[in-house]
Parts: sequence; C-alpha cells; structure tokens
Amino acid sequence: MSDLKIEVFTSPGCPHCPTAVRVTRELMEENPELAERVRWKEMSTATPEGSRKAQAYGIRAVPTIIFTNKRGERGGYVGAPSKKRYLEIIEEMLK
Repeated sequence: MSDLKIEVFTSPGCPHCPTAVRVTRELMEENPELAERVRWKEMSTATPEGSRKAQAYGIRAVPTIIFTNKRGERGGYVGAPSKKRYLEIIEEMLK
C-alpha cells in the first residue's frame, strides 16, 4: 500500500487537464523518493468510474486533484498547480 494516493480528475475537452497530468507525471519522474511512496492515477470524468468518483467527491470543475493519505485524510486542489505548490501539498499529506 502506498503512503499517498493521488487522483487527477480530467475531462476530454478541458484545456488545463493535460497540464495537471503532465506536472504529476514529471514530479514522480523527477523525485524517485516520491514515486516509491505515492501512487497516482488519472480519472477521466468521461468514464463511468471517473464520473462516479467525481460525484462522490463533489467535484464540479476539472482538473481537480484529490489526495488521500494512508490515515484516510483527504485534501484537494482545483486547477493545475505549479510543481512547487504540488510538492508542498504532497509533503504535507505525507506527514
């Protein structure tokens, strides 16, 4: 089990969603120590699973990034964060 689960909610027509996915992927590639502790997945709201989860989380805009740590604590970010801000959130959720 990972220490942190990240779900990046996207939609096919969203102009900002590819940036959120790219930044997530780059952070994991550039920080191998995070890649060992963090599991992430893109969740398209155009799929039944993505739509169901987005409704369950109350997501109304994309991209939205949901963070769930191993203690079950959950946080979120709407939009495509800068790498600096993204790392801050990850580090806080891993504490």
